[in-house]
Amino acid sequence: MQKNKSKHCEYISAEKKSSKMECDFLTAKSAEKVYDFVSTSDDYSCTPLVALDSLADRYGVKKIYVKDESKRMGLNAFKGVGVFYGVARIICEKLGLDISETSFSDFMKPEINEKLRKLTFIAATDGNHGNGLAYVTKMIGCKCVIYMPKNTTKPRVDLIREKGAEVFVTEYNYDDTLRLVIDKAAESGWVHFQDQAWEGYKEITNLISEGYTIIAHECMKQMNEDGVSQPTHIILQAGAGTFAFGILGYFVNVLSDSKPQMIISEPKNANCYYQSAIKKEYINVTGELETIMAGLAVGEANIAAYDYLYNWVDGYASCDDVVSARGMRILANPIGDDKKVVSGESGALGFGLLSMICDHEDYSDIKEKCNIDENSIVLLISTEGNTDPEMYEKIVWNGAYNII
Repeated sequence: MQKNKSKHCEYISAEKKSSKMECDFLTAKSAEKVYDFVSTSDDYSCTPLVALDSLADRYGVKKIYVKDESKRMGLNAFKGVGVFYGVARIICEKLGLDISETSFSDFMKPEINEKLRKLTFIAATDGNHGNGLAYVTKMIGCKCVIYMPKNTTKPRVDLIREKGAEVFVTEYNYDDTLRLVIDKAAESGWVHFQDQAWEGYKEITNLISEGYTIIAHECMKQMNEDGVSQPTHIILQAGAGTFAFGILGYFVNVLSDSKPQMIISEPKNANCYYQSAIKKEYINVTGELETIMAGLAVGEANIAAYDYLYNWVDGYASCDDVVSARGMRILANPIGDDKKVVSGESGALGFGLLSMICDHEDYSDIKEKCNIDENSIVLLISTEGNTDPEMYEKIVWNGAYNII
């Protein structure tokens, strides 16, 4: 592996590995199955894929696409679709239903809904996962208990409480909060619905990843409608990696003969994939995990995703908070005829990385290692909007976390 160090980004190229390690539940067929159920909800609609053509010209690439997940199911973030599908699968398993023969309206039938109201779901979250779970459980009438790590901002807590969930903020970081929830779930007998995996707990997390394939499926359809056959590069942010697993797994399967260059970006204080790539083994990152990117402040990789991603990903970037903040500002202030994208701290990291390596000579070596040139078609996913309005204003309006 080749390692690059610079002021705000560190990048490491992955060893050449086989891209044929396909996952049989992250396929086009999987995405169609997810769509068949999720689309039965009135809240579903395809989110925009924004083509930043003016910025692509400036950066010297062929195309830049940003998938705007702030428009997902009224939740201002992507996780609702994975949670929606995962919860539905768990309910179907408990009630002996076939998801392929079930619609969301079936959950509202009195004989079914009476049973659902006896269920309680519990999870640890730094914001978006808990918001998605609270949203889904409120719709179907289940109870929801959420634990959040210390330093969670009040707007993130309030957003979940407003959906009827019982919320507790702990004195621990995310990973230790998760350990607390594991014990609580075992003691209570509640359904532990987590977007993280560990030994003995993979099924639910994999269902959530499968739910995310619909996002990738939408991207491909929208690119094709724009006259583009496929992306050449995909830059995704990772916390535990559950989201990256679902998205990249889809593209590895669908584009097995022309796999895009796949790059993972992480906050520097919670860069478990980057550190694992350096050590060539699974590494946990401990400590405070302090970053403005709350949704990515995870020090332990999803073990169900890790081996697959290790074989698919071409490079890993470890980034300071200023990289994400820069991405937020650029997306909020488009040039030419480009459309504005409201992207939060965790949503803008991948784009922030692209902006650094295309806009600054100091990062030209990373651009070269990523094989980004005039023929590149880059796909990014803005996973959240301004989920923390105060922080968004602080960064975009007042210039906090500036690279200068």
